[in-house]
Amino acid sequence: MKELTSRSTRRGTQAGLAPQRIDGCLIVALICLTAWALATAMALRDPLKMLLEWELLAVFTWPQTHGWYRTVIAMTAFDVVTGAFMVAGVGWFALLAWRRSARLPSHVQVWLGAILTMRIGAYLASAYMTHAIGVDIAIPFDGPLQAIVAAALGIPYFRASRRVRRIFVNR
Repeated sequence: MKELTSRSTRRGTQAGLAPQRIDGCLIVALICLTAWALATAMALRDPLKMLLEWELLAVFTWPQTHGWYRTVIAMTAFDVVTGAFMVAGVGWFALLAWRRSARLPSHVQVWLGAILTMRIGAYLASAYMTHAIGVDIAIPFDGPLQAIVAAALGIPYFRASRRVRRIFVNR
């Protein structure tokens, strides 16, 4: 009888912690992350097309190829790797959100921090490479700026939000 009572008590406490609907600011945050990843995926079309041209990649390996060409290819590759990481991350988050996994908030925070690191690292490496070859190549700052804004807004929200904690609870 004692076992039966403890089971019903546990069920009662679990029912109080049952996951709720995803709505409010959380849905806005998830939609923004998804829109950011979709915009990145659409922007990756041209760089991917360039990286998959066999003739261009063959020129990359020639010893007489100028440093600016290799720099541009490396910068493009940095962008493609970061964009693929972003798109794959949002796919993973969709699965975690569908399952109401308690891992979602921590995974989003780590993902945003990794994107910030990748974008700033790519920007600094690109700046170093352009200065090393002596050719002034314009490096866009929109990628690192987007990552800074997303991390500055997303990491504190997913860390401190009560709604996030209520929806994504341990089962």
